[in-house]
Amino acid sequence: ATAKATADKMTAATNLIKSLEGERIRWTSDAKRFADRKMKLVGDCALSCAFVSYSGPFNHEFRKKLQQEYILSDCIKRDIPVTLDLNPSTFLVDDATVAEWNSQGLPKDDLSIQNGILVTQATRWPLLIDPQAQACNWLKRREAKNFPVWGTTTLNHPRLRDQLEFAMSEGKPLLVEGVQEELDPMLDPVLEKNTVKKGNNDIWKNSDKN
Repeated sequence: ATAKATADKMTAATNLIKSLEGERIRWTSDAKRFADRKMKLVGDCALSCAFVSYSGPFNHEFRKKLQQEYILSDCIKRDIPVTLDLNPSTFLVDDATVAEWNSQGLPKDDLSIQNGILVTQATRWPLLIDPQAQACNWLKRREAKNFPVWGTTTLNHPRLRDQLEFAMSEGKPLLVEGVQEELDPMLDPVLEKNTVKKGNNDIWKNSDKN
């Protein structure tokens, strides 16, 4: 009886080892993939940061050209490990966030997702060329709970300066609609994020006052 029990245990152990062989192969493959991603992480971050910093003014085709022929090639030239087919849209934002943006009205195409990334992750406040009002409608839904009581404003609103100062001092989003090719110089320091440090606060500078 003891010999049979031992044999049964040996058989069970052998079967367990065999069943785990597939897992061992998968774990080994995952470990190699994670090591490769870790090695390329600095380069991928550099490429993605460059995308956010420089891609805003360009269309989808030229953004690809900028990434492949300039940013990526520069990383390769400097021997910086980087993912050759890196997609900033999937590197910088997860599926859940994209799904949320889609539910708020942002289109699902890659260009729109890129624009969503630029709006939410760029360090400067964005100036959007939006002839179909897609971005505008998305932002209105996205920031509905955060807007000041008056909601959005326009470039020719008589109290635009006061609205800007209130929104910036209170940390509120402000959507200025109907901006044309000629901008009020008052907006220059805002778009350029021209601020000075006073204590722990960033103070907005303009031509008249802080």
